[in-house]
Amino acid sequence: MAKQMPAVLKNFNVRVDGDSYAGTAKTINLPEIVKKTEDFRAAGMIGDIKLDMGFEAMEATVTYTGVDSRHIAQLAYCGVSALPIRYIGAYERQDTCTHVVRDVYMRGSVTNLPLGELELGSINEHELTYSVTYLKIVDDGVTLLEVDFVNGIFIVGDKDMTSEINAQLGL
Repeated sequence: MAKQMPAVLKNFNVRVDGDSYAGTAKTINLPEIVKKTEDFRAAGMIGDIKLDMGFEAMEATVTYTGVDSRHIAQLAYCGVSALPIRYIGAYERQDTCTHVVRDVYMRGSVTNLPLGELELGSINEHELTYSVTYLKIVDDGVTLLEVDFVNGIFIVGDKDMTSEINAQLGL
């Protein structure tokens, strides 16, 4: 079996509420998925185990350059899932020169909007922080993960991790 070479990020775009930030979005830190656990040990057990209690809160950050009035306008979105955020990355495998497009769809709200340190004659940067309540990861049209905190949805590939419980609860 031949070794597979890594896919290199060749270019990306960030879209917030449908607006493209190509040319001004410099970096993006996608959400970290962290399971919330609670230590548990009961009679007959010889050690602690971690019980799955759901997920920790997620957030994403985007570093932008320059000034853009659209960032301030993002504060007007009311609700924890009102603001759509999308990352589109084009990756190229270095062994086959084939491409993979990764789409990351998020919904959330702005939680930190620093006005930045401004320096004459420089490309000023500022990092916006978004609270993320919905996350969907798609590679070349195939959904890998979907997490929706508000609606109780957790799907990994083709496996719906919450549908049985939701059906029993009438959700």
